[in-house]
Amino acid sequence: MKKIVLVLIAFAMFGSMTLFAHEFFVAPREVKDYKAGDEVKLDALSTHYFIKGEEIEEPSTVNSVRVLQDGKITPLTLKANQERVLYETSYKLQNDSPAVVLGERVGGFYCLTTDGYFDGTKKEAAAAGVTIVKSIYFSKLSKTYLNPNPKDKSFKEPLKQIFEIVPLTNPADITVGKSGKFQVLYDGKPFANAEIFATYDTFDPDKENAYAKKGKTDKDGVVSFKFDNKGLWLVRVNYHKPSTKPDVDEDDINAIVVFNVK
Repeated sequence: MKKIVLVLIAFAMFGSMTLFAHEFFVAPREVKDYKAGDEVKLDALSTHYFIKGEEIEEPSTVNSVRVLQDGKITPLTLKANQERVLYETSYKLQNDSPAVVLGERVGGFYCLTTDGYFDGTKKEAAAAGVTIVKSIYFSKLSKTYLNPNPKDKSFKEPLKQIFEIVPLTNPADITVGKSGKFQVLYDGKPFANAEIFATYDTFDPDKENAYAKKGKTDKDGVVSFKFDNKGLWLVRVNYHKPSTKPDVDEDDINAIVVFNVK
């Protein structure tokens, strides 16, 4: 029998709040300026906490972690670290051109029920005898900028993820006290009026879903944040839409971008 997790006393409250599932993203283990030849140790995390592991996903559900550098895609092999509750991998920077890590966690099902949420499909929930309110298919996409270059112009280029956050300010130029602009795209088009959150790696790290900042995209899908702390930052956005899949009521897709603020 699948596990039912109690998340609220009254299910009616779901409609008035943002529901945060586990975030999925990739982060460099050491935050520093990387250069050609450096071996960058990376952690692939599934968690409510930024930035420590909380759950090791089944290997079959973490579809890929890849690095894009100089137009070449390099798939990375993940190794589970049970003690740290995350996957570990690494990448050697081939040169000083910008490298971006693309993370993908696609293909999960869960159901909202009168008792909380059920980890599984609508059919599995029905077989378990729970009262289903909504069935959901979720997917999670992330981008991590490892070594942004002030002279680089490619940071503005969408990387063809179905849902993504594109920096309009070069991550290399985002320092403490400065603002950065980002554009949210869905299927290559600006995504307006999206609620978007940002946080950094030392902001209330022991609290679930602790986000330091909150904003909303404008008609062009653009949002701006002022970054007032140095360290690793995460910006995330979520989209719920009616599903066209059999026995699924809603598609839930999450996009994240990770970068360092100096």
